Amino acid sequence: MEGIGLSAGVKGIGVTFEEFYRREFPRVYRAAWFLARHDHDALEATQEAFARAFARWRRLGGQEWVAGWVMTTALNLLRRRRREVPVAEPMETDAAAPTSNAVDLQRALHLLPRRQREALVLFYVGDLSVHAVATLMRVSEGTVKAHLSRGRQTLRDGLEIRHD
Repeated sequence: MEGIGLSAGVKGIGVTFEEFYRREFPRVYRAAWFLARHDHDALEATQEAFARAFARWRRLGGQEWVAGWVMTTALNLLRRRRREVPVAEPMETDAAAPTSNAVDLQRALHLLPRRQREALVLFYVGDLSVHAVATLMRVSEGTVKAHLSRGRQTLRDGLEIRHD
């Protein structure tokens, strides 16, 4: 992942782990929450990803891609769980509590195919470039763009308010 720019402008270079954690936790948790379907799983995956980063901070702390590494680690942990549980309201964290619109969006995202959902979350919530999303998902940039386009259209159709 070196040199890919996964940090979305937030670099681990020259910051303490505590500063990095405070700055990146809300973004990683938000992305995990949209993919998790269950608040506890999102929080657990986010915390585990940061714990792994902390254990490797001497090696990772100076890398410009460390934020992307933590995001990827959290999302990989969620992928491995694969359990389906009902959507729950988010629990209290340092991150801003999602609004009812966010809960609606989370539910709508889970109606999408997994790859479209991942592309949308990494691009819009994770604030990663198309190139970075393609690298993380191990697909071409064109495939990411197709997932984004189809996912946006499906969400637009599903979330649109119709005044009859």
